[in-house]
Amino acid sequence: MDGKSDGKLQILEANRCEVCQQPALHKCGGCRRVCYCSKHQRDHWRQHKTVCKPFKICESDILGRHLIATRNISAGECMIQESPLVWGPSSNTIPICLGCGKGITTETSRPCNKCGWPVCGDLCEKAPGHLPECRYTIQRGDKVAIKNFGIPHPIYNCITVLRCLYQKQFLPKHWKKLESLEGHWEERKSTPNYENERVTVAEFIRRFFKLSSAFSEEDIMKVCGIVMINSHEVPLTEPAHVAIYGTTSMMEHSCTANCTKSFTNRGDIIIAAARSIEEGEHLSICYADPLWGTPNRRYFLNETKFFWCYCLRCKDPTEFGTNFSALKCSTIDCDGYLLPETFTDIQKLPEWICTKCHRSMSSYSVHDILERIGRDLYDLDKTNIEACKSFLTTYESYLPNNHFYCTDVKYVLSQLMGQVDALTDDDLELKLQYCTSLENLLKIVAPAERRTLGTVLFEKHAAVAEVARRNPVKMVDDLEESKRILLEALEVLKNEPDCLPEGKIYQQAKQNLKNMNVLLKKLSTSF
Repeated sequence: MDGKSDGKLQILEANRCEVCQQPALHKCGGCRRVCYCSKHQRDHWRQHKTVCKPFKICESDILGRHLIATRNISAGECMIQESPLVWGPSSNTIPICLGCGKGITTETSRPCNKCGWPVCGDLCEKAPGHLPECRYTIQRGDKVAIKNFGIPHPIYNCITVLRCLYQKQFLPKHWKKLESLEGHWEERKSTPNYENERVTVAEFIRRFFKLSSAFSEEDIMKVCGIVMINSHEVPLTEPAHVAIYGTTSMMEHSCTANCTKSFTNRGDIIIAAARSIEEGEHLSICYADPLWGTPNRRYFLNETKFFWCYCLRCKDPTEFGTNFSALKCSTIDCDGYLLPETFTDIQKLPEWICTKCHRSMSSYSVHDILERIGRDLYDLDKTNIEACKSFLTTYESYLPNNHFYCTDVKYVLSQLMGQVDALTDDDLELKLQYCTSLENLLKIVAPAERRTLGTVLFEKHAAVAEVARRNPVKMVDDLEESKRILLEALEVLKNEPDCLPEGKIYQQAKQNLKNMNVLLKKLSTSF
């Protein structure tokens, strides 16, 4: 027997058909985890498709449960689409309809006939999501009466937790999935928010709904932790609500995540590859806002998720050469940047040192500068183009072009300067500069920020198209470039629901592409 035949035999012996357990040569192309002989793959597909995913669930002492790719995954490929285990209002929310999650007023709502909680109408009153609080309210014997709308109402703080407790009491299969999620109960005991939740959520649920015999304080506080750690903000309603998803909750964090989140109109979460992912890579999403500076992201993660991040981006003070969190050196004729040796030392605050002249500045001085600029940014009128441009000019001697404060304002300006035909040539050029700068930055530090990137690309396409209109000599070349950018925007935004602004941009981009193809065809005919 030759070496090639011997190798094939070894593979057959190692791999067994999922159905008949006979030696098998063919691996499932979707997940690369199961094998089939030539006659059983098609027959077994109906059963296998529910678990056929391009990743496997693994577990470690450090990461807990996490997901690892079982094959190469292409950029843009959808890997997960799942419905929420539980959804509900976020904390400190205004009154919302508990059937659909939308904000309500006296004029747009009425009390549920059974429990009194305000809902939009008959359909929302009968919505499955509303059943838990409705049932528990009926059981307590008195209806709820909500009279103040438009301002945060403390009674809604208990709803999402109550809906989880309902799973524990009546839906054991769903509860098993929820119970398996990390809640950091012990770590949370030492936080200031724990006592507040104990009183406003745990004691309230036990007393108001008369559930002290059904759930202990410990039961409720553990659920509070599960909700806090695993909730995803769902921006489909105003105000946004939160939801907990089973498989997605196992994904680990990275400040430069390789996966992106989108949602369907009905609230399912979609996890797609933000870039090409190789077999064996860990799948990650970003738990914080990736457009915050490194100290801000790490502080947020420690306060809300109870871990310090040591991802590649956090360990690199330059954030892959972008200087996203740096300050400019103030030494005359020095074009260096002030940065600490590391952002990940939690024991002390290191000096910030210039990359060129080695001038140093204390962390306290840096904090004072950033806090002052941050206050001005908070007070900035972000509807005023000139005010935003003035902010960038005022602080250009302090902040690098890619600084997260500048990024915030440039993104705002890229939207404000939207009516490209009304812009001066200088402002049109400025808009293009902002869009290009943002595009390049996002692809380096936040490749998973697809909604932001797609919006920037759409604005850039519009600006390039306007440049083409103003310069007939290069019109065709510029229009082809605008079309290329538009096609990239369409690819980036393809999973966005039409109820979100980015979904509406996607629909507009499709129409723009049709119009551009017609125009290019006319131009090619005329030339």
